[in-house]
Amino acid sequence: MGRTVLIVDDERYIVDLLSDLLEEEGYGVRRAYDGLAALEAIEADPPDLILADVMMPRLDGLTLASTLLERGTRIPIILMSAAVTPRNVGIAFIAKPFDIEEMLEQVERLVGPPTA
Repeated sequence: MGRTVLIVDDERYIVDLLSDLLEEEGYGVRRAYDGLAALEAIEADPPDLILADVMMPRLDGLTLASTLLERGTRIPIILMSAAVTPRNVGIAFIAKPFDIEEMLEQVERLVGPPTA
């Protein structure tokens, strides 16, 4: 079974773009449009990797990441943002607009190839 990535962003076109890209690479993709929806999705069926925007309504990406860490969740997380650069959080980060190759390299580094 392939690796599954949960994409979390309130900008639907970003979710669609990343979903298409990762699916073309062979990853399974699930979608959430804010941090609270992401928490529900993770509790229902944990993904192999979470790719989340930092600035979102209801629950932002940094709070999502810290909540998961507090719960002992060991799912790798990549945060994305055009406005904020998290410092010293120990979580992978990609600046928006992101370089597609860099993003794919980080995904593979953290979760492995799509069908491993």
